Amino acid sequence: MSTTDTSSGPRTRTGHCLCGSISYRFDAEPVATVVCHCGHCQRHTGSAFSVNVLVPRNSLQIEGTPKAFRTTGVENGNLRDRQFCGGCGTPIFTVLHEQPDLVIVKAGTLDDRTGIEPSAEVWRRRAQDWVEPAAHRPLFEGDLT
Repeated sequence: MSTTDTSSGPRTRTGHCLCGSISYRFDAEPVATVVCHCGHCQRHTGSAFSVNVLVPRNSLQIEGTPKAFRTTGVENGNLRDRQFCGGCGTPIFTVLHEQPDLVIVKAGTLDDRTGIEPSAEVWRRRAQDWVEPAAHRPLFEGDLT
């Protein structure tokens, strides 16, 4: 899939998993892009944090069927459906039960990451001690609330 830019509306973004079995596109500007340092995001990505692009659910079109694993936030009790490719294991989406009109797209799965700049960092109190906070964006010790 490719990414196109149209001057008459929002940019179309596309992406896919590592093996290509699951692909997606969305035709809306992201609501936000957030770096999450929570323990579940670290474990889900196998990394120190997750870069999450929040998009309106009704703008997202998915080809293929992701598998899902439901988690419950240890500190906030919020349910998450963490969706991934059953073939290659790539984390692709997260559904926030408390915000059903949004879907988190994992930024690393985008075909073109141009212009994707995190606007905030959440769960900083769970950040790896070697990850320096970004001085130019808001930092939250927990959720965005």
